[in-house]
Amino acid sequence: MPRDLPLALLEDITDHFSDKRIIGEGGFAMVYKGVLGNKNVAVKKISVNKDTVSEKLFHREVASLMKIEKHQNLVRFLGFCSNKARAVEEQTGSEEPIYFQIMDILLCFEYISNGSLDKHITDELRGLTWDTRFDIIRGIFEGMRYLHEDKSIIHMDLKPANILLDDHMIPKITDFGQSRFAENTHTKEIFITRHQPVAFSCRKYGAPEYLKDGRTSKKADIYSLGVVIRELVTGSTSKVDTQVA
Repeated sequence: MPRDLPLALLEDITDHFSDKRIIGEGGFAMVYKGVLGNKNVAVKKISVNKDTVSEKLFHREVASLMKIEKHQNLVRFLGFCSNKARAVEEQTGSEEPIYFQIMDILLCFEYISNGSLDKHITDELRGLTWDTRFDIIRGIFEGMRYLHEDKSIIHMDLKPANILLDDHMIPKITDFGQSRFAENTHTKEIFITRHQPVAFSCRKYGAPEYLKDGRTSKKADIYSLGVVIRELVTGSTSKVDTQVA
């Protein structure tokens, strides 16, 4: 069962978040490798302040992760931590400084050794056989089926960078910061107000209706899955023209 982990513990197992421990980064997060209970783990550190992501994303991701039980095709969530601190910033043209709160969010996961799928979708798929590619696709299907049918979760950010591969090339879906809970029906739609534009690198995986006006459903994940499959089969990462205005 995932638990609240002390900040001191996560600092200790990552050598106080040493640069030598960094195994990944993106957006406002850094990922560090550590050892917890004689097992390798990945610690995702997200900085939340006035210029970065909302604290709501943290609560949303933890809520989704806590609902997910152990599944072969989902990265196992081990625990979380949040640490708040105050900071000050000088204001140009004013003697009054600005005080604001910085919140470090930490999520701890099992360590997956073979990196993300996007690292394998170039250079003739790094020697992946057709059988291996089929097994990866089937594993992603199983993970998404579990999320949709058993947990009513829309992932909303399915892409090769969020699919990790273990020693046996078994795919494991990760990153639930954008996820939403949905009714257990295929027709239920959710309208989402986007406060920030969808990142350019993510647009090709986004369903047209979501990119256009924020409508999403389980079908949007299926669209993203289709793009992932296309890239895995063809080895091409070129953008598909969705003709979204």
